[in-house]
Amino acid sequence: MANLKASTFASRELAEKYHLSLIDLAAAEARHTDVSQELIYQQKVAEATAGGGELLIAEAAALGIDAETVLNGVLKNHQQRQQHIHRIELDRITAKAAVRNAATAAAMHRIYHEFKEAL
Repeated sequence: MANLKASTFASRELAEKYHLSLIDLAAAEARHTDVSQELIYQQKVAEATAGGGELLIAEAAALGIDAETVLNGVLKNHQQRQQHIHRIELDRITAKAAVRNAATAAAMHRIYHEFKEAL
C-alpha cells in the first residue's frame, strides 16, 4: 500500500474526488467486456429470451449439442453476469459513501484498496 503524505492532496475535497474516481474506474474495469463480444453476448441473450435464433442454432451445431442446451446456458450465464454486475454496483456505491464519510485521505485510500481487492 502506498504511503500518503499530508501534502499529497491540497485539500480533503481533492482527496475525496481522487478516490471516488479510482473507485469508479475499478468498477468499470471489473464490469468490462470487449465491445464486439458484448454485441454478440446481447444478441445471444435476445435470441435465448425469444426462444431461439440463428446464432444459437449455429453455436449448437458447432458444439455438437442441441440448441435447447445452448439456450439454457446463455440464460444461466446472463443471470449470473447480471448478479455479478449488481454486486459490483452495490459495492461501488457503498465504497463511495464510505469515502465521503472518511476523515482522512489515508482512510479513503484504505477504502479504495479494500474495494478493489474485493472485486
